[in-house]
Amino acid sequence: MRTILLDTVLAKISDCGSLLSNTLVSGAMNLASAIAADSRGVHVAKADSAAIPVQSRDKPIASGAARVPYRRWLGVLIVVAIIFVAATVLLPRYFPFSEKSVSESLRETFPSTLKIDHFEVVYLPHPGCKAEGVTFRSNSSAPGSPPLVTIQKLTIQGSYADLLLRPHHISQVLLDRLRVQIPPLSNAGNFSGGYTASRITIGAVVANGAVLEVARANDQPSLRFDIHELSLGSVSAKGGMSYRVTLQNPEPPGEIRSMGHFGPFNAGNPGQTAVSGTYSFDRGDLSAFHGIAGMLASEGTFSGPLAHVDVQGTTEVPDFEVVRSGHAARLLTHFQGSVDGTNGDVALNGVNASYLSTEISAKGNVADKKGWAGKFTSLDFAVRDGRIQDILRLFVSENRPPMSGVTSFQAHVTVPPAGRPFLEEVTLQGDFGIRGGHFEKPSMQDSVDKLSETARGQKKAQQNEDENNPAENVISDLRGRVVLRNGVATFTDLSFTVPGADARMHGTYNVLNEKIDFHGTVKMDAKFSQSTSGIKSVFAKVLDPFFDKKHGSVIPVLMNGTYHNLHFGIDVNPIQK
Repeated sequence: MRTILLDTVLAKISDCGSLLSNTLVSGAMNLASAIAADSRGVHVAKADSAAIPVQSRDKPIASGAARVPYRRWLGVLIVVAIIFVAATVLLPRYFPFSEKSVSESLRETFPSTLKIDHFEVVYLPHPGCKAEGVTFRSNSSAPGSPPLVTIQKLTIQGSYADLLLRPHHISQVLLDRLRVQIPPLSNAGNFSGGYTASRITIGAVVANGAVLEVARANDQPSLRFDIHELSLGSVSAKGGMSYRVTLQNPEPPGEIRSMGHFGPFNAGNPGQTAVSGTYSFDRGDLSAFHGIAGMLASEGTFSGPLAHVDVQGTTEVPDFEVVRSGHAARLLTHFQGSVDGTNGDVALNGVNASYLSTEISAKGNVADKKGWAGKFTSLDFAVRDGRIQDILRLFVSENRPPMSGVTSFQAHVTVPPAGRPFLEEVTLQGDFGIRGGHFEKPSMQDSVDKLSETARGQKKAQQNEDENNPAENVISDLRGRVVLRNGVATFTDLSFTVPGADARMHGTYNVLNEKIDFHGTVKMDAKFSQSTSGIKSVFAKVLDPFFDKKHGSVIPVLMNGTYHNLHFGIDVNPIQK
């Protein structure tokens, strides 16, 4: 952009350089001619003196050799005077850094309203200029709207050697207190830059302490990027430019460092402009996003055309947590993806994450979606032979997750840019399975054990006898489908097996307040009357015809309450569920 900005201005260096060069050459030739003439005069004088009679040599005569130094210095002074007069006359007229030349070039490059509070031409010690209070306003911006670009002080610095020998090169451009304010897309106005195939090259462009503000719709606060260091090197239209930047990222807050190469700019198709480099992101505070926390660090490389930049790298969050659960644990990822630099869309082609002892793979995108003001996240997750206790730590607040076992699942997750807490706006749909499930909470595991004993028809006396040699029953083949929306997980086709019983259930679990409401049936190996003893078994036999099947019995059951106070029982009104 800086090459475009200075293109027209610096093109005039060639004319000025040529004029000065011609002047110097002409002066040098005149000086050489004078010196040559003096030399010939010296030789003639010597020859004449040799021919004079001896008696005449004692007479005082005007010596030509004595006049030579005077004539030489006179020639030098004449040449210097010519150069001085030429510089005095030509530089003001053809100087490429005059206020008129710079202003015209800026207006041609950025069709907008330009204002410069103070302008100063600099001749010594280096040719250039200084402009203070530079502002650009869109021609179509509303009255009272802030300027799009402000520069407290613009300094352009060249050299007389380049003016003569490299008229298309400028040494340095300094942008002091650069501030760019980008309005919302619908209010951007008409502010477009031009592009020319310039031969101008710039040694360095420095804009330390710059600020970039991107306004957002829906009265959201602007995104402010504080650019601590920005330097561009070897800037040219033909070869692009190298860059180095250090900035403060607004969301999530953190320090970004990047260096690489950009360009050459493809004017016909900007999206095909090449970019490459490395980056690092430190101290990224994830608490900026509602519902999660942790300090993110990331590093990686990128390359490709601007519209499809391939990115690969790693991230580490040593203390990642879902705030609702309050459990911090290490989260590592290795990822490959691509970024559309023209609109900020991100495609994740492959993400391999490690959370505690569970490996998670994912792919998807974070991109614009019609009807949403912001980036919409859509991801597909898969876990194979992971630990269910690791996954549950993300959602429950207890120190020990409610269940352990080996799990595999597939899920589709979406996170709209609604601005609500994470567990309220995240949506999940998936299928899961658990092998060797075991409840970590003793009361819940006791309920499973009693269910198994009852389903096998063990009498109470036998159950008391088994208490001396307890054997915990595991839940096998637990599987089902779950949909999480607005903080409520709805389970369908939920089934599991314990020794002596098969259960089929459906219901909801509210991850926000931990309320549970499940209904279903349990198919037992024993008859219903065999599940109890004493006088209860006598009355239970009356109900056997209602629950008995060909093999065993099927009983409607319910499970409700909260995670801390869970109730199991017979569902006396199953039809309405």
